[in-house]
Amino acid sequence: MATVKAKAGPPRTLKEAHDDSYARMPGRDAPVSAWVAFRRANARMYRAVADLDRGHHHEALYWSDRERREVETLTKKPEWKSDYGREGVDPAGTPAAPAARLSEEQLPPLPDVEFGVYLRAARERESLSLTTVAARAKIGKSTLQAIETGSRHPGSLQVIAALADALGEDRVVFALLALREHVDASGQ
Repeated sequence: MATVKAKAGPPRTLKEAHDDSYARMPGRDAPVSAWVAFRRANARMYRAVADLDRGHHHEALYWSDRERREVETLTKKPEWKSDYGREGVDPAGTPAAPAARLSEEQLPPLPDVEFGVYLRAARERESLSLTTVAARAKIGKSTLQAIETGSRHPGSLQVIAALADALGEDRVVFALLALREHVDASGQ
């Protein structure tokens, strides 16, 4: 069997997206959290490819929607407990082992934008108002607006996770973007 090697940089065509997905696929025995992270990253990737590969726009949107449905299915499994990405318990009721750390190659590609800009783009892509997202995330509308404009940092992982969930985005990407911005601001 031939191995598929992912190209440097984000995929620009539907074929490159399929190859990238195949190269990043977790093993069959990977924990549910690894599969959820993989599917969420795929949904974002296919959505981005839909804008770049206009000849395959609708197919890429189909794959994005399919990956989002897979996330919904996976997060309904008894093994999954949505507690900021940690595993819960297996069906027998015994504690599940913590998820393995992702390698550098398995991390989703981060867009080269500020957290607030990415947050606003995600909200607008879903055609949601400030009020709707703020209510879903259980934060104030003015707080959300301040985070989007960059005049305020999200402040905690709980807020970042709540915003990601409100928009159907990957918590890991949101946390990494916010952390990258925080590290850049502190000069470390």
